[in-house]
Amino acid sequence: MSKQKQVQEEKGMTKYIKISVLARETAKKVCRGREQWIRYLDVASRLYKYPFEDQLLIYAQRPDATACASLEMWNERMFCWVNRGAKGIALLDGESERPRLRYVFDVTDVHKAKRIGRDPFIWHLREEHKEAVLAGLEHIYGSTNDSLSFESRIYEIAAGIAEDFYEEAVDEVIDAAANSFLEDLDGDVVSVRFREMLVQSVSYIVLKRCGCDMTEFADDFTFDYIHEFN
Repeated sequence: MSKQKQVQEEKGMTKYIKISVLARETAKKVCRGREQWIRYLDVASRLYKYPFEDQLLIYAQRPDATACASLEMWNERMFCWVNRGAKGIALLDGESERPRLRYVFDVTDVHKAKRIGRDPFIWHLREEHKEAVLAGLEHIYGSTNDSLSFESRIYEIAAGIAEDFYEEAVDEVIDAAANSFLEDLDGDVVSVRFREMLVQSVSYIVLKRCGCDMTEFADDFTFDYIHEFN
């Protein structure tokens, strides 16, 4: 191995370790209280296609990001070029056999190629789409109370989705509680608190993504126990 290549690999590993630490520290930070958790959920609502660890790192590096993609995606699918001086968002590459990073760029980091460049489609809920959205969701997740408001029915659906996942994950959470502020609590108490945090978090993300005024739901999203999930 040439000395130059060795130096490059050492720099790459140093960067990888730095980003790994950032991911762990950010995971702890967002669970410290309600406000920190909501700031993370706001980012997650925009970047819902990314897994949790990627969302954390995007939140840590570019909390204002709205639409992220790899360089290849911007170049080959969208015909957009990265702006000079733009800094990529470093993510851990879970598919690589060796520790390495991959990078994504926000829509604000790129510009369209002349004549062929494309804008990314960023979905926004319009008033005239609400019935269609509800119908689509109810077809998948079951009917809701049609006497309630759109927001309440969305909350009902999101809570049902969270309930389904709760059944799959609760035992694992109880096992992991020994390493958190939950460790002195009975397993039944842990499961109740996990269910509450999960239902509130999923519902918040979906309502936020639909453009709802979240100040109207302040009493529904207290996240009283989020600090215990450290």
